[in-house]
Amino acid sequence: MQPEGKVIAKFEWKIGSPPPALRSHSGAKLRLIEHYLDAYFDAVVRKPSIDRLRITLIDGFCGGGAFDDNGRHVQGTPFLLLNAVSKAHLRLNAARAKPLAIDAQFHFVDKSPAATAFLLEQLHNHGYGSRIGQDIFIHTKPFEAAAVDIQEIIKKRTANNVGRSLFLLDQKGYTLAPVSTIRSIFQQFKRAECILTFAVDFLIDYLSDRPENLKAVVPIGLMPEQVRDFVRLRGTDGGRYAVQRILLSHLQRSTSAEFATPFFIRSQEAAKDLWLVHLSRHATARNVMVDSHWAVKNHSVHQGRGGLEINGFNPQIDNLPQFMFADYEREQMLKRLEEDVMRRLSGDAQQINYGQFIDRIVNETPARLSDLEATFGSLTQSRRLAILDKDGKLRRASNPSREDFIEVHRQYSFSFGAPKSPKR
Repeated sequence: MQPEGKVIAKFEWKIGSPPPALRSHSGAKLRLIEHYLDAYFDAVVRKPSIDRLRITLIDGFCGGGAFDDNGRHVQGTPFLLLNAVSKAHLRLNAARAKPLAIDAQFHFVDKSPAATAFLLEQLHNHGYGSRIGQDIFIHTKPFEAAAVDIQEIIKKRTANNVGRSLFLLDQKGYTLAPVSTIRSIFQQFKRAECILTFAVDFLIDYLSDRPENLKAVVPIGLMPEQVRDFVRLRGTDGGRYAVQRILLSHLQRSTSAEFATPFFIRSQEAAKDLWLVHLSRHATARNVMVDSHWAVKNHSVHQGRGGLEINGFNPQIDNLPQFMFADYEREQMLKRLEEDVMRRLSGDAQQINYGQFIDRIVNETPARLSDLEATFGSLTQSRRLAILDKDGKLRRASNPSREDFIEVHRQYSFSFGAPKSPKR
């Protein structure tokens, strides 16, 4: 993992002398990623019948794998990935009658020969030397070039385009992991996930219609007319929020990821916000990352009040607060979700499949699936929503399943002012 600081900052790797201490926001990212990895393995092998998990883990900007924190040795993301698999194997097999085998392969990528040489030394020093070339592979080349070979390797290790893989792309800046490369990954593999660092504030400040600036953002897939629109919008009230939301929608579309969940990590040194974006093709995968933000509090920020902000955001009138994933904020989030869900559903005269509706709204909120289930449970118990089966018959269940349909209760009167109670 490489620090941001200034986006173009150099990070030198010299054998026997690791770079200086992690910045505070980089430490926060390490904790988030560590929690996510633990939760990830718990989620994918939840069924006791699973006895083998094949996965490929890729660190696209691995650096040298070690830092010096005032004399204290700190391991970077390559060892975070290695340790996560070892811990998962021990933890998951502790309570299993049938042993679980984790067939993991690791690919560590960095274009700097000094960085990969440093990492090789670290791997040997920590007892991983015999595994290099077996299940641990080092690529000294840009991520974009290494990704071509790695995708072919994943194809050979999988069937039916499943390709269970996790790409950790902790890039400096915003252009080193091109959207075309990420799109290729998601178009080929159903179970691929990506954690992408994206220096969104640096990008917004950098945007300009000068030819050199337009050329520099080509890897993000931005067209000149989009950049000019962003530049105009940036100077308006609430314009930065609007640009951020349009950029998120652009990232989701251009990478072919159905689910794109961004949360901010504040860089105190640079006074800039960095996105930690989780990209995936499954709502449950997205849920694991959101749960990690709730678990590692006070480092992540969601721009909004906790409801469904993105589609309803108006930069001319909205001044969105910063949602910090604190315990006290959950209660307010649930109340706002109820209001926002009712507003969203009030515009639909037809019954809506619950699973499809959840998939449509999860990108817009910091809520976990359990929070959304609590919201819909409250709405159905208060008879504001009705649950129907696939044949359109009313169900008495308090919580819908993904196969059920939902609609505003026919006895419920809703206005965009204060909601009214069900008619009796």
